[in-house]
Amino acid sequence: MKKKKKIYWRDYLYILPAVVLVAVFFISSILFTLYLSFHDWDGVNKMTFAGMKNYILLFKDSNFLISVRNTLIWVVSSLVTTVILPLILAIMITRSSFIKLFTNVFYFPTAISGTVGGLIMATLLSTYGLPYLLGQLGHPEVVKDWLAIPGVNTFIMILTGIWQGIGLNLVLYVSALRNVDRSAVESAMLDGAGPVRIYTSVILHLIRPTIIVVLLMSLVNSFKVFDGIWVMTKGGPYRSSETLAITMYEESFIYNRYGRGAAVAIVLTVVILIVSYFNLKSTFKED
Repeated sequence: MKKKKKIYWRDYLYILPAVVLVAVFFISSILFTLYLSFHDWDGVNKMTFAGMKNYILLFKDSNFLISVRNTLIWVVSSLVTTVILPLILAIMITRSSFIKLFTNVFYFPTAISGTVGGLIMATLLSTYGLPYLLGQLGHPEVVKDWLAIPGVNTFIMILTGIWQGIGLNLVLYVSALRNVDRSAVESAMLDGAGPVRIYTSVILHLIRPTIIVVLLMSLVNSFKVFDGIWVMTKGGPYRSSETLAITMYEESFIYNRYGRGAAVAIVLTVVILIVSYFNLKSTFKED
């Protein structure tokens, strides 16, 4: 009979610093934000208990509802583009002799911060950028600030997010595809399965864990998108391009309504946790 290895309390000292850091800077922040969401506070004067007032006012605020709508647009667009499009591209280039070149080209925008990407796009689409060039080519009607047009600016910012987010997902997919068990593919070929059937029934099933990781990353990132939007439009014009992350920042640090800002943060956190929970639950259940 094997002797059980003794675990001494001193062993836990190795992870104690990490546990303390998480408790102090993460868990305590969540608890304080939750506490703050039930209070009115301008950051200077004394907090006053407000109950559910901040949450009720949020859902009555048309600007908040617009930010919810824009966030949902970001989420749906993210699912369609940064999850499916990189997979299609990965399938196309996996067997290519130029695979390193393709992955580097697509990954390069990912190495740029969202702020830099936003500045590049804002400069490109300013009245002295692409609109000016099109005007010189005989289309003066398009010489305007495209980022100041509600609806159009959200579409442009989503394209910018796709441009910057597609690279990492592509690399993950390529890595997964190159590590697929070839014996399963060969067995399917011997059974007479065609290329489409092999990918849909065999390969996609084998790389399913990677697809789930990419899906969750894209969902979380689309819910908390901030820096690119702030650089390009600051949520304008007239708060028409705000997302929940922008609304949270503005309520807290622009309008000094820290209670309402905390309420937005709690709503955003709860939504992300619910979405992640159901995705992970369905994944582990099927496994």
